[in-house]
Amino acid sequence: MINNSEKRIGRFTSSQVYRLCKSLKSGAPTKAFETYIEEVGISRALNRSTKTEVKTRPMLWGKVMEVVLFNLLGMEYTLEHKSTVTHSEYGDFWSGTPDLVAKNKVGEIKCFEPMHFGRLSFALKSEDIETIKEIEPEAYWQTVSNAILCNKKRAEIIAYMPYRSELEEILTLIEESNFLERNELEPTDFYFMRMENIESLPYLPDDSGFSNINTFEFEVPEKDIEFLTNRIITAESHFKL
Repeated sequence: MINNSEKRIGRFTSSQVYRLCKSLKSGAPTKAFETYIEEVGISRALNRSTKTEVKTRPMLWGKVMEVVLFNLLGMEYTLEHKSTVTHSEYGDFWSGTPDLVAKNKVGEIKCFEPMHFGRLSFALKSEDIETIKEIEPEAYWQTVSNAILCNKKRAEIIAYMPYRSELEEILTLIEESNFLERNELEPTDFYFMRMENIESLPYLPDDSGFSNINTFEFEVPEKDIEFLTNRIITAESHFKL
């Protein structure tokens, strides 16, 4: 059986496909297209990821907040952030790991620090796909890719940052229970959440007037499905030249 990490090796992945989607004014791909193809090719030749795992604080913060948000969302979704899937036809070179999967849609959770959270939230509040695509291409194309991989026509992007009172409860939960272990998170990775002053962690003041959860659900445009699929097929064709 192929495990999740092996499903990502040597494939174009949802989290990185935005690099294939950038275009010059002429419509041709940018340099990022070639750079990503090179990265995938080296990964394929080495039969391993080209990156060594570094557990940064933003990455760890995102992991624990994904679980917190999932518990707030209710039963519509299942949490799938540990399950990598491959494309039904192009599985040899296209994979992704959706955060959330429901009957008719996929969801991507983004738990950023304040500036990025605000930028993404304002983009989502516009409820305009072209605006989101322009301001947050990485989140947009990742969501579209995972919708394609899961054969869903609808998708949702969710930005979350806890209110201070929520964060206080989360920190207490981590300190006084097996919350991390129960959700297959390594407690030693989250030592910083126990030791840091709460003011150094991302949160919204309870009286900020800004929602802690901002979402936008949309039907994935057919033109974007075709565009992304064609870009990935074109990228793969470079290995056959």
